[in-house]
Amino acid sequence: MRLNNVLNFRDMRRYTKNPLEVKFEELLPLKLKDKVSGKGDRSKERACVHEISVMFACFKKNEFDQARCSDEITKFQACATKNYADKFKRKQDRREGNISTGKDNLTPREINYLLKKYPNP
Repeated sequence: MRLNNVLNFRDMRRYTKNPLEVKFEELLPLKLKDKVSGKGDRSKERACVHEISVMFACFKKNEFDQARCSDEITKFQACATKNYADKFKRKQDRREGNISTGKDNLTPREINYLLKKYPNP
C-alpha cells in the first residue's frame, strides 16, 4: 500500500485541469474500526480552574487574608464539592455499566461497548 497518492493530493490538484474529474482510488478499505482509542478524551479542561484563579487573585490583592475573600472561597468549595459528586456518579455509572443517555459526547469506553454490542457488518 502506497500512501504517496494521498499525501500528494495537493500537488495533484495543481496539475489537473478539473479537480472534480480526479478518479477515486481506494487505498484502504472503507470500513470503520471495531474500537476507538480515547486519546482525545484527556484534553478536557480541568474543573474549577477559574474559581481557584479568582480565589488566588483575591488572596494576592488582600495579602492572603481569608476573611476578605470568603465569597471566593465558598464559590471554590461549592465547585469542588459539585465536581467531586459528579466524578463519583460517573465512576459509579462506569462500574454498573450504564451508558449516559442524552449527553452530547460519549466516553470512549461507552463507544467501544456500543461497537461491540452492534458490530459493523
